[in-house]
Amino acid sequence: MPSTTVLMSLAANIISFSVGLLAYYLSSNLSSKDKRKNVEQIISYLINLILFIWVAKIILQLPLFLSDPIAVLAYPSDAQAFYLALLLLTIQMTYQGKKSGLQLQNLLINAIPVILVASFTYQFIDIVWQNNSLAWGNFILMLLLLLIYLLVKDRMQSAMLFLCLTVIWTIGKLILSYVLPFTTIFSYMIHPLFFVMIGLIHICIFLFKRKKVSS
Repeated sequence: MPSTTVLMSLAANIISFSVGLLAYYLSSNLSSKDKRKNVEQIISYLINLILFIWVAKIILQLPLFLSDPIAVLAYPSDAQAFYLALLLLTIQMTYQGKKSGLQLQNLLINAIPVILVASFTYQFIDIVWQNNSLAWGNFILMLLLLLIYLLVKDRMQSAMLFLCLTVIWTIGKLILSYVLPFTTIFSYMIHPLFFVMIGLIHICIFLFKRKKVSS
């Protein structure tokens, strides 16, 4: 049943991000107070993303939702809802960054190990629990990114590390999009142009900030 698929996907996501948050908390060199603050902040935005995905799903299927809401809510969200939810979350974070001084770069840097471990765990669950052979490509990519992060996180500036991981992730996802029927992000089938856009955006932001600092 569709509702069962939704619940299984939700359970896999909860387990994955719980492992990611635990790994961050145990491995971070920050004080307990700062780690708790960062974990709470990351959880807050993860919850917002989930809510935005549901809102996006309703917006994109509003006529059907008005006539038969169960038909919309019972089925898993698609990539379009994921794109729109990310856009809404980006708008929220940008607004809060300007209004309340949210340190977006610091938030993203702290979120890196959480996302990497969560993604790795999700692919592991997909292989073991769902017996999904197509998950091996993403599993290997996330393992590679996780190893790179662990090896260079203390030797490279945070901004450069974030950019390098993003570029490697983008290239890896594009390769997987070519060799596999499709590639995913937490079960959402993503178009290759999305990865190109994410990579280009991060490169442009990095170059803009570097130029701003040097000028």
